[in-house]
Amino acid sequence: MKHLFPLLLTMAILFSLPHTAPAQVYAGLHGGITLPQGFYADSRMSDHEWMFAQGHQLKAGAGRGWTAGLDVAYALPFVKGLEVLFCADFMQSGMNKDVQEYYDKYQSRHLSQCTAYEMKLPRLRHIPLMAGVQYSFPLTTTVSLYGQALAGVNLRYITPWILAYADENWTDPSADGSLKYNNMKTCNYASAATLALRLGGGFMVKNTVTLGFNINLLGASPLVWDEQETVRYNIYGNIKELNNTTHIEYYDIRPVMVTISLGYRLKVANAQRHVQDW
Repeated sequence: MKHLFPLLLTMAILFSLPHTAPAQVYAGLHGGITLPQGFYADSRMSDHEWMFAQGHQLKAGAGRGWTAGLDVAYALPFVKGLEVLFCADFMQSGMNKDVQEYYDKYQSRHLSQCTAYEMKLPRLRHIPLMAGVQYSFPLTTTVSLYGQALAGVNLRYITPWILAYADENWTDPSADGSLKYNNMKTCNYASAATLALRLGGGFMVKNTVTLGFNINLLGASPLVWDEQETVRYNIYGNIKELNNTTHIEYYDIRPVMVTISLGYRLKVANAQRHVQDW
């Protein structure tokens, strides 16, 4: 609290200055790749175990993915190079190569006698909505170096994990093929909202084209899902179906991702105003 009064006094002095300065607003788009880090990218597993099993706490097995988003920046009129920044992003990662190879081998070991087989691995999706500051200073007449710090909320979504297969003695009795599989399992993961932080920087060319490198801490939240299992039996042409749903709540996962992105921004407002009017 002892530093609050000097800070407020400094801001009041800046806003009371009588000079004029341009109020500049920029809007831009960016896109690039995501590189999961740490436990979020770890996928070491024991035999016959799904990577989200309790014995593999914190490990998500996330692979490289992509990101896209938009940002709006407001250049503060009283500090050259300082901007207030708002960002909204979409990030998606699939499973890494080790996880995919594991389930390829799982199919050949345990499901090779099945007449039909299908597996859909989940995709890990994040929508971070953040605000903060960005500061840039020129390296040359056309290239600037910038750094940024943002905070906000991350919305996490995980698409279902689906496994379906038909035993070697199962024959689909339906005319339209709707009973192709007699064993099915679906894991539906709950969404979550967590604190999001971003630190990063990069290069800006002519205050328009950006090349950014960021580390994103997307918060910790429990992994919660409903596991739905269906087993069908063909008894003399009559289909009997057993359904079971299990609610599971396990450990936290902590998404950490490095993003490398290319962006383009344009000035959408530039008006002369008195600083004292803001």
